[in-house]
Amino acid sequence: MTTEGSVSIVVPMKVWTPGLHGFRAKYLQSPRAMIPPHLLILELSGTDRFSGFETRRLAGVIQGFSFELSAFSYNLSMLDWDEETQSLGLGPRNADGFESVRKRVQKGLNLERNYRDKDYKPRLLLAANCSKSQYELEEAFRLMNGDSFSISCRATEIELYRRQAGDWLLQEAVPLQESKEN
Repeated sequence: MTTEGSVSIVVPMKVWTPGLHGFRAKYLQSPRAMIPPHLLILELSGTDRFSGFETRRLAGVIQGFSFELSAFSYNLSMLDWDEETQSLGLGPRNADGFESVRKRVQKGLNLERNYRDKDYKPRLLLAANCSKSQYELEEAFRLMNGDSFSISCRATEIELYRRQAGDWLLQEAVPLQESKEN
């Protein structure tokens, strides 16, 4: 469970489709649904050294090394069931861009080893905290979006959200540098 004062560092998803929006609105019963569509880079809980009142300083630190972070393109097309959280997500075929941003953020914030060692899979959260099984959710997603759903996106910024009074509030947006490759 996410605590008050937690900070989520995300890559917002700027491309959207009615089927994806409709599915998420119907099956995502989670406070994280208050954050516009995104892929999570890192979450720092309220008990960590970055408490809520330091969010601006945290954004400043990220802004300080953002010149090293390049914008990148990605394609969301892989349904992903997380057994531990009982949630369905949509992930990219290639997570290199997300992993690169995550590693640079971790290095820049001097995060403890437990953050660096966690398994990381970027994904757009589609469904959580609902009574449907994995198979029912996957079938419902395919009915709304087609069997071979794929959406191309471009990561152009990182956003920081802070949890306060049960809501996720946007604190800062840090642009990524234009890349030479795309």
